[in-house]
Amino acid sequence: MELASPITIYWDLPPDPQDTDLLQRISADISTCRPLMLQLYSNAVQPKGGLLFVLKQLRNSPIAISITIPVTNLRNLPDGLFNEAGVRELLLYTDSLADLTEKIDFGKTAALQTSLGISFSATRANWRQLPEVVSFCRNNGIRRLVLPMQRLYSNEPPFFINRQEQQELAAALAETGAVESLNLTIHDPFLWRAFNPTVPFPQAGCQAANTMIAIAPDGGVYPCPSLPVRLGSINENSLNEIISSPLKKKFRRSLLEPPGECRECSEIAVCRGGCRGRGLSLQGTLDGLDVACK
Repeated sequence: MELASPITIYWDLPPDPQDTDLLQRISADISTCRPLMLQLYSNAVQPKGGLLFVLKQLRNSPIAISITIPVTNLRNLPDGLFNEAGVRELLLYTDSLADLTEKIDFGKTAALQTSLGISFSATRANWRQLPEVVSFCRNNGIRRLVLPMQRLYSNEPPFFINRQEQQELAAALAETGAVESLNLTIHDPFLWRAFNPTVPFPQAGCQAANTMIAIAPDGGVYPCPSLPVRLGSINENSLNEIISSPLKKKFRRSLLEPPGECRECSEIAVCRGGCRGRGLSLQGTLDGLDVACK
């Protein structure tokens, strides 16, 4: 089944927005598409620029908005930011455990009057810190933890841990005894397995270009943040035109079948073919095996 409009839109704002006309146009396009959720990411040092502008554009929208900013930018949040639109959640982004322990001002967070969570970007350098991140959240009363999707349209090398490392992580997480207390969002089925060894991955296969769509800082539109196939640009077409385009529909159909190597696998009902963007990035084809399966 293909949805006419995505449920969730991920929009990574430009770090130094000069073209407010583009921000206004994208905001209007998003309102027209009427998603249930909008995930805004801003890494601007002074988020009251583009982020505040966008929130003002969406002030009367029924869309549930989640904001992600670097944890180091928490002190720069302007007062009253969350009064501008239906902001349901603030996620503090980092890939450093030290940033969590040193940079969060819990006095500041208490005054924000919105749901607070951590967005921790797992990498080859830090994935073994995940049990400590879980413990930090528990010990500080933070109930929300997100392991965000990589922005592979920015040519990042895809992150993954192999099966043996997944088992190592699962054992370390079990020792913390705190995972069950968290509201977790994990898009990677193999990381999900480490956190929830007995619970099947909740998504029915790759949802890129179906329940989700992603907008890059330059206005490029992608099936999801981790699938580096450009479907169009809001500089050239409206978001609705891109979502309803033959290119997008054809691409979505190509994701309905799992990778060729997975079709006879006994675990296909659990991992659902893995991350198709990671397979594409590392194998050069959508039919490529997600190497995290090995």
